Amino acid sequence: MTSVNAKRALIHGAAWAIAMRWSIKGLGLVSTLTLARLLTPGDYGLVAMSMLVVGLVYAVSDFGVAAGLLRMPSIERDDIDSAWTLGVMQGIAVCSIIMVSTPLAARYFHEPRIVPILLIIAVCNVISSTCNIGLVVARKELNFSLEYRFNVIAKLLGVIVTISAAFVLRDYRALVLGVATGYIGGCILSYLMHPYRPRWNTSRIKAQWHFGRWIMVGGVGNYISRKTDEVLAGRVGGSHGLGIYSLGSELGQMATGELGPPMLKALLPVLASLQQDKERLRQVINQTLAALNTITLPAGVGLALVASSCVEIMLGNNWAASAQYVAIFALFGSVQIMMAPVQDLLIVKGFSRQSASVVWVEFSCFIVFSLLLIHYFGLVGLAYARLAATIISACVSFRLGVVYGDLHARDMLHALARPIAGCILMAGAIMLLGPRLAGILPLVALIAKILCGVAVYASWILISWLVSGKPAGLEASIVQTLKNRAASL
Repeated sequence: MTSVNAKRALIHGAAWAIAMRWSIKGLGLVSTLTLARLLTPGDYGLVAMSMLVVGLVYAVSDFGVAAGLLRMPSIERDDIDSAWTLGVMQGIAVCSIIMVSTPLAARYFHEPRIVPILLIIAVCNVISSTCNIGLVVARKELNFSLEYRFNVIAKLLGVIVTISAAFVLRDYRALVLGVATGYIGGCILSYLMHPYRPRWNTSRIKAQWHFGRWIMVGGVGNYISRKTDEVLAGRVGGSHGLGIYSLGSELGQMATGELGPPMLKALLPVLASLQQDKERLRQVINQTLAALNTITLPAGVGLALVASSCVEIMLGNNWAASAQYVAIFALFGSVQIMMAPVQDLLIVKGFSRQSASVVWVEFSCFIVFSLLLIHYFGLVGLAYARLAATIISACVSFRLGVVYGDLHARDMLHALARPIAGCILMAGAIMLLGPRLAGILPLVALIAKILCGVAVYASWILISWLVSGKPAGLEASIVQTLKNRAASL
């Protein structure tokens, strides 16, 4: 793949992925706003407890099937079918472990109602594990439009079922029905939307396991690092406390979570096609770092600055306690995604063990910080601990990029400098504007702060780009696109 085609594929894939994530999150936001007025924090917390158990079991048995196929320069049918077979084995293992662990989970959370929820999800997980792996093949072939249609339709089905059930049942059972619909409906859709028909095949499982074992180690560390706080919150705060905490975490990471991962969706297969061109690899990583953080950093920082207003307007006073969590996790999301391109580079270069070590470093730091902070701040101390740990994790990823990824520290710092400076200017402007908006309608004040932040940040990015000599990157691509559009008109 030439550098021009690589850039085009990366932009094309990111565009489809962003459209998919925004469509899904838009549906999810409609669902959240509706359900927040029909269900209680305790209902959310009860289902969140169940999904914590499912997620942990899944992480323990996740062999990185999709990542294993995407990193290969070329694949054969035996590779595809073996990956599908490995996925089915994983689904059966997950179901068995969940069924055995349900009494322990109920005892830990002091919540016997999660037992039937876990049993339902365990069975649905086996069905989901047989999902058509042709969707991964389509992604390997850079056919991102198929993945967009699949995920949006599956999400729409789940939202319709969940909201409809909530109006009738008015409790956590509506959420359970929505989760089950997502699992089963997604499996059926995958076979309707892609012609590939997988067959049982174990011929390449050994080779895939050799790579996937480190993905599994990283996945376990990543899940434990990301969800230990919620496990502790459920134990300490019960279903109500966990409901407030988990919804605040979800909304806080919405800004970066719906921008960052879609932008990186096409990065792994693109990097795999450029493995022999070290200089081009560096250019792609540095440009991706700059583009990614130019968008995600201000999104996270901006949401943190207006978190209280957003919660008041979107969810109402019953959820006011979640505002502080929204602010902290908005900053957390920005830092978490900051060095993600470096992680993809390490995987492509075969340093999956080093990549996996990052999440374990983050987890260790989280445990230390949580022991220090929860004593003084209570449950919110867990959120502060998450933020501090992910800052250290980003620093470790930066170092690994230099040592193993053959990247230059100066180039990466240059890619991050302008977005960070722009966020500082934006935060100062919004904080100065805040007192002047006292006494006006909350929605009007919120809109004014958002417009102010966007104007200050966008102006800084444009001016600093011009002063820097118009380097290649996101800004240059946007300007060229606008020129082409103007010429066509």
